[in-house]
Amino acid sequence: MKRWGAPRTIGSALAGVALVLVGTVVWLLNRPPTADCVAEAPTGRKAQEIRATQVVVQPWLGKHHVYGIFVVPSRYRHNRKYIVTTTVRGFDHSWAIGERFDEPYVDDPVAGPGHSLLRSYVPTRVAMWFLLNGLFGDLRRPCNWTLVFVERSS
Repeated sequence: MKRWGAPRTIGSALAGVALVLVGTVVWLLNRPPTADCVAEAPTGRKAQEIRATQVVVQPWLGKHHVYGIFVVPSRYRHNRKYIVTTTVRGFDHSWAIGERFDEPYVDDPVAGPGHSLLRSYVPTRVAMWFLLNGLFGDLRRPCNWTLVFVERSS
């Protein structure tokens, strides 16, 4: 006589674990931001800080699907006088970016005269860090993204 109980039990346990994992990921993705957007005190350095106008955070689509869009004055477009970094509140690192002034896409905001759009990409692993730490809602808020232009030292 054959016993079918053990494989069914293992399959049911695996299905239960998968359901719990899916529920946890959905809960983490939909958590609200942990902090309100507030104006920060000015820094003492010679820097120009610009907040993101729009952010796209879809790390499950792979590389280049986590970025902020910034409306930047045109004087920064080809100026080698500045080092450009991106910071996201809640994460202790910043990313140096190269010249990433792109042609606007259909969903991008309008830059207006004297301004250009700049996309600053964040590594997907950083987006996953935000997700696993329950801060995904913070990552999706444009007010938490800052583009910093710092004058190079002579």
